[in-house]
Amino acid sequence: MQFKQVDNPRGSTVIVDGQPFVFAPLSLGAVEKLLPALQSFKPDDVGTVIDVAHKSLKRNYPDITRDDVAEMLFMDQLTEVMEAVMSVSGLKGNDDNSAGGSGE
Repeated sequence: MQFKQVDNPRGSTVIVDGQPFVFAPLSLGAVEKLLPALQSFKPDDVGTVIDVAHKSLKRNYPDITRDDVAEMLFMDQLTEVMEAVMSVSGLKGNDDNSAGGSGE
């Protein structure tokens, strides 16, 4: 799949189905909406991964839809995608494996 990319995308690149995609930091609004799901996130929570990936990719690829994201990601990429988005968004520290950590 090809999607129009914004000029100067920022974020973390992950190869998805042989193509590089730049996952952008989540906006504060996206974090606010996704926070309950992120706080109770489990690695097999496919819907949350799709939502997070979509919000992230939408910043660099404005025409991408949630359905596009759901079709292009594979189960073996769930952890890689979540780690890329959480890290670039500042929601995952060096020793903090979950969003909404203690903030210490």
